[in-house]
Amino acid sequence: MVLTSYTLIAASFLSWAAGFAPPASPSSALRRITSSPSNPRKDALVLREVVADADTTQDEAVSDPASIVYYDDFLDPENPTGVVCARGVCVLPDDDDDDDDRDLSAPPSEAKRKERSMVDGILGSYLGPRLLLAFASVLYGTNFPLGAMMNDSLPPSAATSARMLLASVALSPFLFKLEGELAPVALLCGCFTAMGYITQSLSLVDTSPATVAFLGAATVIVCPTLEVLVNRKDMSLSNAPQTWLAATLCILGVGILELYDPTGATAASDIFSQIGVGDGLAILQAVGFGTSFFLTERMMTRVPGQALPITAVQVSVTALLCMAWSVSDGWVGAENAGSYGVPMMFLDPTLRTAALAVAWTGLITTALNRFIETTALGKMKSAEASVILATEPLWASLFAALWLQEDFGANDYIGGALIVGACLATALKKDDFRGFGDFFDDGSDEDTTNARPLETKGSFE
Repeated sequence: MVLTSYTLIAASFLSWAAGFAPPASPSSALRRITSSPSNPRKDALVLREVVADADTTQDEAVSDPASIVYYDDFLDPENPTGVVCARGVCVLPDDDDDDDDRDLSAPPSEAKRKERSMVDGILGSYLGPRLLLAFASVLYGTNFPLGAMMNDSLPPSAATSARMLLASVALSPFLFKLEGELAPVALLCGCFTAMGYITQSLSLVDTSPATVAFLGAATVIVCPTLEVLVNRKDMSLSNAPQTWLAATLCILGVGILELYDPTGATAASDIFSQIGVGDGLAILQAVGFGTSFFLTERMMTRVPGQALPITAVQVSVTALLCMAWSVSDGWVGAENAGSYGVPMMFLDPTLRTAALAVAWTGLITTALNRFIETTALGKMKSAEASVILATEPLWASLFAALWLQEDFGANDYIGGALIVGACLATALKKDDFRGFGDFFDDGSDEDTTNARPLETKGSFE
């Protein structure tokens, strides 16, 4: 039964990969965004240049930085707000003036009216999308303690592969909606996503879920580093002070979290002995997810609206690699291991808690949560989104305390606070540091008084 499930994954994945044809033009592609005469901002032609060595630069006309990495030049003249990015997801801002396109002489049906009053009423309000994104952050926080609970009853490879199998099945309708030109990068991105999930699962075997969550936030260092190494982006202190602030806070936080013993029982010469294999794997988790965020945002700034198809590819690649991991782990086909796979684990009473955790993390926090995230992101600025999503490790710590009765020391509070502060610092802009004098001034005397304001009525609220 286990091999049958994994065979289905491999077959569907290979079928998807074989279904792509190369883009009509190797250098560029042209897409028209859905438009309406009354809304010129949606009537835009977005030119996507597919150039391997294209530099990534911050467009000065866009004041909203991406939460993890600066997005590429993607400033449509009819869409001055660009794209909204957070946690490797980029979407076009949603407009609330869609009602202008409706024929007011034709009243909607009762069902349609009720649907609009509930869904559009929530998403069209100021608090609605922000509360929705905060809910997504809470859901993300449950992954870490539940991952530790799954590892108590299942091999890490079995728990992760079952979770990714369910997520890939749930997102399979979006798999064939991926733009063909994104397929190679999406496959590579999926490999790094798999690296993040696999190392996260392994680190939770002997490391506190709260610690794994905080160390996972080291993506604030990974992504800017990739910007420098891959895109040759100028990340000097004068040009990107917020990045240096985030990196400094993150490094201090990780150091205190890992090396500081609040009890004083560890000698100074033995402080590095406190770092275990699980801690190193948690850092590799940040490398995997950070690289995935970097590649994903790069794809979606060129082709917005591909969040769910890209996620479908990521979890499918992860499920495929976890299949290989499970086989190499030795439990597939072994005696007394028949309940470790899907769907047999749901029929074994001794694995009920682990099976429910697998279903929750696969269907809710991996598949459904991405849909929630993409829905909410289009209604706010990326700076706001990054602040909300920075609370994820805090929720992970809370759930670890409630469900696993974990105790925290001063190093956890101080280190965790610094790491969360690093995540919040990524929401800052260069202009926010003007008050510190000319140290962060790049000498540019460009007059920005005539710049078009980014926040226009109805853009995000």
